[in-house]
Amino acid sequence: MSARGPALRRPRPSSPTPDLRPATPSLKTVTNPGSSAPALLARDLACMRGDELIFDGLCLAASAGEIWQIVGANGAGKTSLLKILAGLAPAAGGSLRWRGVEIGVGAEALRQDLCYLGHLPGITGYLSVAENLDYLARLSGATPVMRPAEALLAVGLAELGAAPARRLSAGQRQRLALARFVLLASPLWIMDEPLTALDQAGRELVEQMLTDHARRGGLAVVSTHHPLAVPAAHLRRFEFGASLAA
Repeated sequence: MSARGPALRRPRPSSPTPDLRPATPSLKTVTNPGSSAPALLARDLACMRGDELIFDGLCLAASAGEIWQIVGANGAGKTSLLKILAGLAPAAGGSLRWRGVEIGVGAEALRQDLCYLGHLPGITGYLSVAENLDYLARLSGATPVMRPAEALLAVGLAELGAAPARRLSAGQRQRLALARFVLLASPLWIMDEPLTALDQAGRELVEQMLTDHARRGGLAVVSTHHPLAVPAAHLRRFEFGASLAA
C-alpha cells in the first residue's frame, strides 16, 4: 500500500499495442499432483480387431503430472488403446475410469476434459488457420483459456491466421492441430504420434508442451517411436509385451 500524499495526475496511455504473448493456462484439476490416486484407471482391457484378439488383460493407472509414453511394434495395438482411452472405440473387455467415473464410447465425462490427436490432424483445407482452430475448439465443448491468436503464436503460426489451411505444409498442419491443446488446456491429453512431420524445433515444442502440461498437474498419454526429452520425474513408459500392470 502506498503512503498517503498529494494526488498525482498521471497521463493516460495512448493506444497500447496488444500483448499477444500466450497467457498461462488455467488448467482444470485432474487430481492433486501430489496424490497417488490414479486419474485414468484401466483394468483388464481387451481389444479385438475383427476376429483377432489384439491384447487383453491390459492395466494402466495414470496420475496427474505424468506423461505416459506408449511404445510397441507396429500392429501391437497402440492406436487401438489410445482410441479406447479416449472413448472413441469400445473395449472388448475390462473397465476404464476417468476421475472415478466409469467411461465408455462417447462418455460425457471425457468430452470437456480431453484433447485428442489422431494420425490425421483433422484440418479443413478451405477454412483459414484461425477458423480451423475455432472450429476444433467448438467441437470439444471446452472453454478456451486464451485467445486463438495467442495459441497460434505459441505454436509458431502467428503470421498465418488468415491463410487458407490448404496452403500449410504437413508440419504446419501438425502445429495447427497442436494449437488446440494450448488453446483449451484440457486436463487429459491423448496423442497418437504427435511428432509426425515436425522438424527439430517442432519436436522440441511438443516436448515443452508436454512438460508444461505435466507441471501444471495435467496427464498425457502419448504414442511415439521417438524418445521424449521430458523430465524423468514426469515420464512413465508402457511397452506392449512387457508386464506393466498397475
